[in-house]
Amino acid sequence: MSDSPAGPPLDNAPLCEWLDFIALIHPREIELGLARVSRVAKRLGLGKPAPCVITIAGTNGKGSSVKSLEAFLQRAGYKTGAYTSPHIVRFNERIRVDERMVDDHVITGCFAAIEAARGEDSLSYFEFTTLAALLHFSKSDLDFALLEVGLGGRLDAVNIIDPDLCLITNISRDHEEWLGVGREKIGAEKAGILRRNVPFVFADRDPPASVLQRARDLECEPVLIGRDFDYEQSGESWNLRLQSGDGSIELKELPVPALHLANVAAALQCLALLERLPTAASCGEVLAQLHLDGRFEKRLDTASGRRVVLDVAHNVAAALALRQSIVNEGLAPVRLVFAVLADKAVEDIAVALESVVDVWYIAASSSTRAHSAQSLLGRLAEVLPAAELKCYESLESAFSGATQDQSPAGSKPAAEGGLQTVVVTGSFTTLAELYERTGLLKGWN
Repeated sequence: MSDSPAGPPLDNAPLCEWLDFIALIHPREIELGLARVSRVAKRLGLGKPAPCVITIAGTNGKGSSVKSLEAFLQRAGYKTGAYTSPHIVRFNERIRVDERMVDDHVITGCFAAIEAARGEDSLSYFEFTTLAALLHFSKSDLDFALLEVGLGGRLDAVNIIDPDLCLITNISRDHEEWLGVGREKIGAEKAGILRRNVPFVFADRDPPASVLQRARDLECEPVLIGRDFDYEQSGESWNLRLQSGDGSIELKELPVPALHLANVAAALQCLALLERLPTAASCGEVLAQLHLDGRFEKRLDTASGRRVVLDVAHNVAAALALRQSIVNEGLAPVRLVFAVLADKAVEDIAVALESVVDVWYIAASSSTRAHSAQSLLGRLAEVLPAAELKCYESLESAFSGATQDQSPAGSKPAAEGGLQTVVVTGSFTTLAELYERTGLLKGWN
């Protein structure tokens, strides 16, 4: 990190200046721990930001679960606050009230109040932004606050708030330099959000023993996918079985949403435990419209006529889920635009996607943490010796290469004989660079 700036921006400074400032005031981009953020929260007088707080942790699917909870609760007439990370295009995506991004001036006002209260305590970027969300939520007369953990759980800034319900989506290997090596150690960190006698929904079909042991220690019996709730898809609909205080609930022939069903099912299980489950009719209306930017998001490149999928998959588990979605949609084989950060398990991600990719279009994002295109090319060549790999100087040129080549296929026939779909993946920063590309429109079926 660079040296700390001379002083904070003026209270009326634009959001970009404040974001630059909070990125520089702490010597490390990430530093887990609750001491600093707790002290500043106390000075700000922050407490519980809503009558009901749901904390969401896990390796993948947190954002989809939050979005699902947000949409269902909104449909039922509740006022919601949602805090998620990271963002794709605008920082404001991280802090929403009633599904709407909070305005710049509201965020900068919170930043100014936090800066005035932090004293000698140095806050990380995530700690600063977490406090801003909590501060705004505390003034917004919410019914529900939905708080997504940024990294891990036990020492994440979100964990200064005691939840009324906990959701852990799944446990996979990622961020091992921070959370420990292996699913058991990672699970132990994520289980740090659990509280004594507080309901806990767990959507991992292979739950680590460390999480279950933590739940037993705290006397919070987990509600487990595959045992207490589950779903099955049949064509264009799906059936869902949930557990509530009154017994089992079944919802049948629901519309299939544009999000992974495990995450949507977990969100609905949370609402069942809180006795806030929507009616079957309301549920169907929400599901028919439910989507989240960057999660198997379908777009059309009008310049080439290519169908494009944008997906933020950045670890092995997410890559496997992306592969399954490609198969389920009948899109394989695809042309893959791929740019990933250097701290990721590149080879494992590539192997996970290999079977559904025809041609790889390799580039580097502008992130300082990104793999260079040449380095990424070398690593992929070692594990995919038979793959067709193309290297580009920029993401824009890689995307153009993938979309402008009008040949029907590379080494494999295109699905249904048409032009192959282009999939862009690897990280949030990868998508951010292409998100506002002229001619890239939403929507195809």
